[in-house]
Amino acid sequence: MAHSGGIIIAASMFAAYLAALLVYHKASITVQMTTIIASALICFLVGLYDDIKILGGKEKTLLTILSIIPIIAAYFFFPTIVSLGRPVIPLIGRIRLTIVYWAILPLAVAGPANLVNMLDIYNGVTPGMMLVAAAALLASSLILSSDLLFISSLMLIATLLAYYPFNAYPSKVFNGDSGSLFLGGFLGALAVVGKIEFIVLTLLIPHLINGIMVLVSFGGFKEHRQVKGRPIEVKDGVLMASHDPNAPWSLTRFILYIGGPAHEKELSHFYILLELVPAILAVITALLMRVYV
Repeated sequence: MAHSGGIIIAASMFAAYLAALLVYHKASITVQMTTIIASALICFLVGLYDDIKILGGKEKTLLTILSIIPIIAAYFFFPTIVSLGRPVIPLIGRIRLTIVYWAILPLAVAGPANLVNMLDIYNGVTPGMMLVAAAALLASSLILSSDLLFISSLMLIATLLAYYPFNAYPSKVFNGDSGSLFLGGFLGALAVVGKIEFIVLTLLIPHLINGIMVLVSFGGFKEHRQVKGRPIEVKDGVLMASHDPNAPWSLTRFILYIGGPAHEKELSHFYILLELVPAILAVITALLMRVYV
């Protein structure tokens, strides 16, 4: 079984990126797509290193912050194509943020990358959820008339449709941190460059909830290898919430605690169906943003 399917994902996305540049001969698209793919590839390299030589949670997070460098570079060299500090808020419109925006900018790509990575725990969960998210992005691109969003969502859909069967339960290929960090980093970079921060934030609601639960109960950024108590117990192939009071909480533990024991395949399908909710909300968000873009 391959343990770094991220190489397949990143290579496929890069090939799709090159194909997109051959089709769209627009300088703005070239700059924007190059910026996004460069940011995502930095996340991929951090994940690949972690797949080979284990990184601590804090080190991994700090290194993924480097993924913002291509976006800042594009902002300074191509300010009319990649602008920062002017997010579009539904029902309010485009606003100008200075100190606050630049303060949270380092986490704009690293945040989604690590959130997706934290929920990449069972076969098929990450590519399945990202497929649903990509479908929502495709619908949003039509609503917002965004070529960048249209191209990016098609790239994701094509890559993940081909990859998902190999990662779905029972998995033949593991994503590895390289795969989950790349996909999350791609979404984060697309959010900033494409001015769809609120759409991507909506799509990542399950990941955000899981991240908050994990960070609070873990007491900060820690690798799962550092945690003694396990939030999930496995008995005869069935997953169930741990009854250990010292075990940390996660979204999966909460789901199993409320819904009862389940097989991994069932849990994976549940997460994919769960992503439909934020996907619908994301499309509604795009509709509310349409008049301001």
